[in-house]
Amino acid sequence: MREAASGSSLFRKWILPLALGVVVGMGIWAGLARISDTPYTILVDGKPVVSVESLAAAKTVLKSARSENLRHGVSSEVRFALPVSIKKAKRGTALADIPEAVRQVQSVAPVEVEGYAILVDNEPILALQSEKEARESLRLVKDYYTSKVPKTSIKPTFKEQVYIEKRFVEPSKLCSSPAEALDLMTSEIEKPVYYTIKPGDRAVKVAAQYGVSLTELKALNPQCDLDRLVEGDRIMMKKGRKPITVIHKVRVVQVLTVTPPPGAARHLRNKIGKRTTTTLVTYENGEPVGEEIISQVTTWNRIETGNLSSRRVNRR
Repeated sequence: MREAASGSSLFRKWILPLALGVVVGMGIWAGLARISDTPYTILVDGKPVVSVESLAAAKTVLKSARSENLRHGVSSEVRFALPVSIKKAKRGTALADIPEAVRQVQSVAPVEVEGYAILVDNEPILALQSEKEARESLRLVKDYYTSKVPKTSIKPTFKEQVYIEKRFVEPSKLCSSPAEALDLMTSEIEKPVYYTIKPGDRAVKVAAQYGVSLTELKALNPQCDLDRLVEGDRIMMKKGRKPITVIHKVRVVQVLTVTPPPGAARHLRNKIGKRTTTTLVTYENGEPVGEEIISQVTTWNRIETGNLSSRRVNRR
């Protein structure tokens, strides 16, 4: 009797739980097997795009569709720009292999990558993987244009509102280094527009045709005499545009020798002057675009008698 009771206790304590565990495990495994064999459909913005043979295949497709947008050496978080979901496919749904499914998803579901974006007037022009790299790229672009203007004690600034913000951007805007960012910021995103003068063209007519003033046209073509245009002359109607504009202010001091104008006051007669003019020249991306006289001082000195005699002799 004791042996029977002992065997019954052993069965309840060890064998029965083990058997139940095996049965439950087999049930779970069978359920997972059925799930893995169930086709799934990938939806983008609520619309079905493609179906694949299993849930695992669907997850692989989405992972590949995200990661293939990143260039080698770039590591950033990637997300779809539109809502993407997975659900069981309907019976009889045509299935695609994984490479084809990836292509279909990429064609309708753009992705975004996270980075430290440089925004110009609230528009992200590019991004880098760290804030340090983003700040370094802005320093490089200022140094690049500083090397193209005369020395100045006035620090360069940006014409636009420029700041850095961590956000998601298009993969094409994510740069791998500050050097690559510099290349993008110093390249034209819009080419300049030129016009070739035809017979009978006048500057005022051409300016009106392109919606610019004569003053603007002269500023665009400082080396060209707009009053003497001839057939075949090529003039600029619109400057090329770069994504960011660096402003430099350069003080230029010019000293000229001047003489009193005709009819000058008596106290200025027989005197010679030195006129010191200080001009503030504005450069945009290394090119002068305007100037402003900020001070002009003239000092007068009496002409020495010997100089007057010398001048009289020379005149004779």
